[in-house]
Amino acid sequence: RFLRILADRRNGVKPTVGLISRYGLIAFASSLDQAGPMTHTVEDAALMLQVMCGHDERDSTSAPRPVPDFAAALKRGVKGLKIGIPRVLNLYSTGPFWTAYFESLGVQPENIIWSDFTSEQLYKEGCKRGAIDPCFPSKIGIPHTHNLLHVHHPKKKLDIIFFPMIDTLTTDLTHTQSNRACPTVTATPASVKAAFTKEGDVFKEKGVRFVDTLVVMNDIPLLARQMYQDWADILGLSEEENLRAILEGHKALEQFTNVVLRGTAREVLDKLEREDKLGIVLLGRPYHNDPGVNHEILDEFQKLGYPVFAQDSLPIDDDIIWRLFGEEVQRGEIPHPMAITDVWKNSYSENTSRKVWTAKYVARHPNLVALELSSFKCGHDAPIYSVVEEIVEHSGTPYFCFKDIDENKPTGSIKIRVETIGYFLKRYREDMVRQKAKKAEIEARLREYEKQLRQPRAAEKPEDEVEFDEAFVPPTGDVFEPEATVRAAGDEGAAVSGD
Repeated sequence: RFLRILADRRNGVKPTVGLISRYGLIAFASSLDQAGPMTHTVEDAALMLQVMCGHDERDSTSAPRPVPDFAAALKRGVKGLKIGIPRVLNLYSTGPFWTAYFESLGVQPENIIWSDFTSEQLYKEGCKRGAIDPCFPSKIGIPHTHNLLHVHHPKKKLDIIFFPMIDTLTTDLTHTQSNRACPTVTATPASVKAAFTKEGDVFKEKGVRFVDTLVVMNDIPLLARQMYQDWADILGLSEEENLRAILEGHKALEQFTNVVLRGTAREVLDKLEREDKLGIVLLGRPYHNDPGVNHEILDEFQKLGYPVFAQDSLPIDDDIIWRLFGEEVQRGEIPHPMAITDVWKNSYSENTSRKVWTAKYVARHPNLVALELSSFKCGHDAPIYSVVEEIVEHSGTPYFCFKDIDENKPTGSIKIRVETIGYFLKRYREDMVRQKAKKAEIEARLREYEKQLRQPRAAEKPEDEVEFDEAFVPPTGDVFEPEATVRAAGDEGAAVSGD
């Protein structure tokens, strides 16, 4: 109790495990046994911490990493902190969260530096490190980190490279088993770290700190805990400040996805419907939006005048998803328009589930066609190749694919295929417009024929029509027999059966 009272009146630091040697301390609770300074001012705490920190061979838990200049960091503040982020993998779909998180804590927007888009030059300059051979999107994690260190760092003097290990993603789907990220993608930051520290610590040489926090995007309390553990000391955070930043990050991600991305896509889709035109939907993972990963195939289609929709951009307003999936829900085939239980049971991988659901969306919308992209060695895409293709083609919707994409870009063959697909889509649209016109003509003729059939019945009064006096009330005791014979007025021979 005395120490707590004293700490309330002083500035104390509880350092991260491994920052200060625990040699000589009496062990009570291993993970909680840390020595730290307690001083009159924050500046004094920074100076004391500078002296106390450092690797100690007598303590096996002591971290062998450079000691930051804490006093200098106080003068610089968070606003001067520069953070580099590789433009790869699931950072394509979670980027707004991270920028909002750091900006809400005082990091200036211009000090959040993304690596360049993937290009042949970027890949060749940075691909010499590493000994594993995963899929191409994971493989370029090393070149992008190299780009931050050797291209951006000399200009901006980065303090930190942040490459989070994203284990789970947020989801709009329902009734799925889980929403995990690909394990190869999740572990890529760890592989990158090993590539730059195995033979020599390049980060240390450059004076840059590499942070690869393991995060779950769909569990706010756990995400807050994970980020606090790695960033509390770096940014001087309290738990309340960290949680507020987490909430701001999720708010920004939702705003970007539902308002900016899907709002713009809805405007384009509505225009396609009005003008009887076609749009192309990319069936791929978030990082297939990278022009270096998709080999600029999407750009080629846009040059031909076809808008390209990313999976996450498809509007999910109630009016549109119930128009597309409502009958299936009513028939009991699926529990909700955002469910894929009818076509894919192993729904534990979020990006895989999104791809399957998008295929269903495209198959039901008359103005959309499907373009599937898949990278070489993608273990999560392989099991759904036939699933996606059958969903789309079963509806009569055009389906095209570029599979086993890797670092090699066959420019000539891509151009020929795109031109061939473009020619097909032109003829497909002409047929679509022609069929729509025929359908409209048939419906108009049917309405006119129905009108003609109804007109004589309304104008002519049948001769044998039976008239009843509305004021007639049968005498008490009289009963109308179900099979009683009623004769029409003025016709003694005709008889009609009535109730």
